[in-house]
Amino acid sequence: MGGREGNAIGGSPVLVETDNALDYDYLAGDRQERAILRHMVLSLLVGMVLGAVGALLAYGPHLIHSIYEPYAYVLLVVVVGRSAAGFGWAALTSALATFGPLISLLAASLFESGARFLNLSSGSSVNLGSNGLTMNLTVVTIATFGVLAYFTRREDGWGDLACGVLAGVVAVDGLDKTLSGGPEYVPGYWPWNTLLVATLVAGLLFALRRGNGVARSGFVALVVLCAAFVFAVAF
Repeated sequence: MGGREGNAIGGSPVLVETDNALDYDYLAGDRQERAILRHMVLSLLVGMVLGAVGALLAYGPHLIHSIYEPYAYVLLVVVVGRSAAGFGWAALTSALATFGPLISLLAASLFESGARFLNLSSGSSVNLGSNGLTMNLTVVTIATFGVLAYFTRREDGWGDLACGVLAGVVAVDGLDKTLSGGPEYVPGYWPWNTLLVATLVAGLLFALRRGNGVARSGFVALVVLCAAFVFAVAF
């Protein structure tokens, strides 16, 4: 494969046609498609593994389990969304990464494993049907984290906003588990587990933003957290 030369007026050689560029584009496109496919499959498989680990941790101390779920899944979705090839792929792979744990925990429920998926269980076994609206909302929320993580690749204010909202919602979940009387309150969550959540939030800010973007994203996260706190106190 290669170029073919012809003679112009005056005998100077000119390049008429080449196929190397076409071959290169085809191979590059094929490699990209394979990389996207691997990304999708790994997102689902790693999610299923994390879900299986979460099912096992349900037998252990409740505090450890409350840290693992949902933050292990959140981190997976953030990594998946951040590394996606495009917006549509970020949405799709984030959904796959979210459904991976759900598949494992549904399978665990068949054996009365005691696993709990994002506070949707009842007693010692998974009971996902007890609150389908909450389950759907939680799945959509976690999948949205991947889309937000994809937008954090932007270097402008939209990237700062996406990172701040992402970190703020993660902080809100920690706040819900800390406040007594709340639907997600976990006894003994304060202070050490809450400090771990704060470390996770800070890690997201510094890992996804650079320079002044960290401060701007942190301000957005603080606004989200304060708004959630006011809403929780008022209602």
